[in-house]
Amino acid sequence: MKKLSIFFLVTFLGSCASVTSLQKKGSVVPKSFRHSITFKTYKSVIFFPVEVNGISKNFLFDTGAQLSLIQDEKASGKKITAVGTTQQKVILTKETTESLKIGEVDFVQSTSMLGDFQGLKEQIPNFGGIIGQSVINKASWKIDYPNKSLELSNEDLSDESFTTLKIVRKNGSPYALITIEGQTYTCLIDSGASTPGISIPLDHPLGKKLLDKYSFKDTTRETYALGGSQKFEVKKGTDPSVQLGGIA
Repeated sequence: MKKLSIFFLVTFLGSCASVTSLQKKGSVVPKSFRHSITFKTYKSVIFFPVEVNGISKNFLFDTGAQLSLIQDEKASGKKITAVGTTQQKVILTKETTESLKIGEVDFVQSTSMLGDFQGLKEQIPNFGGIIGQSVINKASWKIDYPNKSLELSNEDLSDESFTTLKIVRKNGSPYALITIEGQTYTCLIDSGASTPGISIPLDHPLGKKLLDKYSFKDTTRETYALGGSQKFEVKKGTDPSVQLGGIA
């Protein structure tokens, strides 16, 4: 059976320092804010309206995207090479976006990449792009997935019900520690992936270990990623024990 998914991890080729520097550019207006919005999902991936320079568009929320992406077929300016999950390289245009406004909260002068995102613009109504780390790292985000509500603030929104995960930044993207089969690995926290569970490369030592120990079924998955849609043969199975932080 064909499976449809989004896996829009985006990495920009260049030094880690340069990407981190781009993520830090810009500010938020007002400086003190706490705002709630509702969201919808497409194949389990969150999207909500964002005003881009005053024009409302629907944006995906993707912690795995190093920078925000804006749909623009005719972008012109400085070009940067980006690579997605499928390893397809795409030339995008870098810009400083005057305004990305979520409700009453305005992210001004943040760094974005512009391009024509085939495979996504046809799926998301009124598609405007992807909110990435150049916006995400400027606020705290509390997501109530069952009730489809999201709260963002300049203050810490966690309470006694939260479990804290140790986050490691690699190339500007958030990774957490995950323990599988008694060994600890770093795992990308990617809200832009609609595939349920954990994705592991087949040629990774962990992938080989799990394939040798447990039963997996072959299936075909069509993935919308940077550069367009592609079909992949994947193996799907269940691991009896996964520990993320203090949660088993």
